[in-house]
Amino acid sequence: MVSRYYGSKQGLVSSVEGRLLDELRTITDGIELTSATGLVDLLTALRRRPVLVALLVRSGLGDLDGTTVPTLIAERCATNPDGDRRSRLTAYGAASLVLGWLSWDAFLEPAIRLGRVSGRRRDAAAAAAAAAVVHATMPLQPRQITGVDGVVDAAATDSPRAKLLAAAVELFSEQGPASVSIRDIARHAGVNHGLIHRHFGSKDDLLAEAIEVGSFSLQPGAFDPAGFDIDRVVHAMHHGSPSPKTIARVIVDDIAIGTVRPRYPVLERLLIFTRQLPPEARPLELADPRLAAAAAVSLVVGSAIWGATLRVAFGLEDDDGIESAMADLGRWLLGAPSPSPSVSTG
Repeated sequence: MVSRYYGSKQGLVSSVEGRLLDELRTITDGIELTSATGLVDLLTALRRRPVLVALLVRSGLGDLDGTTVPTLIAERCATNPDGDRRSRLTAYGAASLVLGWLSWDAFLEPAIRLGRVSGRRRDAAAAAAAAAVVHATMPLQPRQITGVDGVVDAAATDSPRAKLLAAAVELFSEQGPASVSIRDIARHAGVNHGLIHRHFGSKDDLLAEAIEVGSFSLQPGAFDPAGFDIDRVVHAMHHGSPSPKTIARVIVDDIAIGTVRPRYPVLERLLIFTRQLPPEARPLELADPRLAAAAAVSLVVGSAIWGATLRVAFGLEDDDGIESAMADLGRWLLGAPSPSPSVSTG
């Protein structure tokens, strides 16, 4: 039947992509995506269609055509795509926040202890944060930010265990745990699959350790002696950290992240940092430090997952200072002080 109606698997995938775009166009028709009210309406409509959200996230992860959704969002934003760099950066940031929120909210609930905050209030805060980003007025001057590039394994060796872990980190990020078998991991690592049980116990235990290793590049910034270094974490998220995609894939595969890994050191550190900041320094709707942290994380996650297509959709180039803008906007959402001018040159 697939061959008869769609010609091939790719024909079926293309039809799914078309259906996704058509439904998103219907949902967003008439919604003002630069207002908090409009963004709440968007999130409310999407919550009624969890399968649609899953397809949307999969398009960002590369399973479907990832260019259509950012282009649609850019079309629906009341901003001039040919406008100045700053307005395009803030529109990019708002789109990143919404997409990151949809990709990671099931993870942020346990990681930032949002369990007692209703889903409606969380969505309202995310929508308000995205609208605030669109209209943010702080300067966004391009500057150089640095951090750890790539995946860091604190115990990297040429041992079978290390090879298995490296293979798991890569495959879980690229394909998701539901699509990767123990044999796939062993084959990719070039070792016997029985060694997974010897070294890790189970696939879930391996997944938990892969998530931890995926966050190693974020830890130097998160645990900087001088405080949570937002620039270094943002850089690491954009330069090889598998965390954004791995966690999004765990969620889209309908795996309860809290049952896999109960602690999240980087986000716990971010929450501690945010609680030390004056709530009046951030948008009113983000007075709760948990909501502020969730909004800032979503902004960066959305950029890390969707950045390539969002850059095209909003007419931005790498040298437009996207990473430093996401760091500055994230800092503003948290209520953190602006970086010292001496920090960068760019």
